This record gives sequence, C-alpha cells and structure tokens, in this order.
Amino acid sequence: MTVFSKLLQGLSAVWIGSEIFLVVRDRIQHKGRTDKDRGSRYFILISTIGGIAVAAVVNRNAAFFFADGRTTWLSWAGMIIMLLGMSLRMWAIVTLGRSFRTTVETHPDQRVCQEGPYRLVRHPAYSGVLLICIGFGVAVQNWLSLTIAVVPPVAAILYRIRVEETELVTSLGSEYLGYQKRTKRLIPWIW
Repeated sequence: MTVFSKLLQGLSAVWIGSEIFLVVRDRIQHKGRTDKDRGSRYFILISTIGGIAVAAVVNRNAAFFFADGRTTWLSWAGMIIMLLGMSLRMWAIVTLGRSFRTTVETHPDQRVCQEGPYRLVRHPAYSGVLLICIGFGVAVQNWLSLTIAVVPPVAAILYRIRVEETELVTSLGSEYLGYQKRTKRLIPWIW
C-alpha cells in the first residue's frame, strides 16, 4: 500500500468518523428529533458512506481509470478537494453552533444564520459533503468510482434540502424567504 493510499484511507476514516460522531452527539444530547426529517438523515449517511465505500471497492477496475491508475498530481488534488470539503463542512457546523443538527428541526429562538459560509450559500455543510465526495473520486482517478461517490449523495442532499427548506420556511417565515432570495443553495452565485 502506498503512502498516498494510506493517507486517503486515513482522511476518509476521519471524515466518516466525524459524521458518525455528529449523529451520536445529537442522540446523547437528546437532540435530533426525526419527526420532520422524513428519513433524510439516514438517506444522507447511507448514500455518502455507502457511496464512498462502494467507490473504493470498484476502484480496482482498471477499465475506468482516468489514466493508468498511478498516483499523480490529480490524486493529490483530489485529496486537497476532500480537505477543503471537510474544512467547509466544519466551518458551517461551527458557525451554526447550537442550531446545527443532523436532523431537520429548529429551536424556538433560532434565527436565520447569515454569517461565515452562510453569507454565500444556504447549505454550506452539504456543499462540503459534495466536495468531499468529488475529491475522493478525483483522488482515486476512476470514472466509475467518481460517479458512485457523487451521484447517490447528490440525490440524498437534494432531497434533504427540499425537506429542510420546507421546515425552515414554516419555522422562520419571511426572514428565511428573504434569505432564500439573496443566496444560492449549494454553489455561490450559481445554484
């Protein structure tokens, strides 16, 4: 196993561990009610962790390698994209503070967060997840792995955004509607 492979596995394990930690933290703190979540928390967990796991397994199929499957600058670029995604996700979680949950819910005194990464997009934590998944696919330099690592999480995140924004409009009203008009969902200035 190469140094790059060990680093990629380690980085992936840190990310997956942090996602599991967030769910466990919510359960320990008796937060994270699922009555408004419509299964989206588990859909995201299964699609992202499962997508990365399956992408890692199918990566052995040389027919789908970008080039010859060797570690190149593109592999390292993929790992950097993963780190950027992890950093963006963590920044979003820290910025949202006590309002961050792994489920869809609000608390009575919650306001619309418009600081940090929330100035540019409404769902920067999900943008971070997508960067992590894209980075993994690029790092392994395999078209099939990239597709498997990205497509299921995109579907899960789009579903979650629909569920979450419905709840945020209901709970936060006109303040959130105005925020929706000023910001994009996942990609600054684009979408």
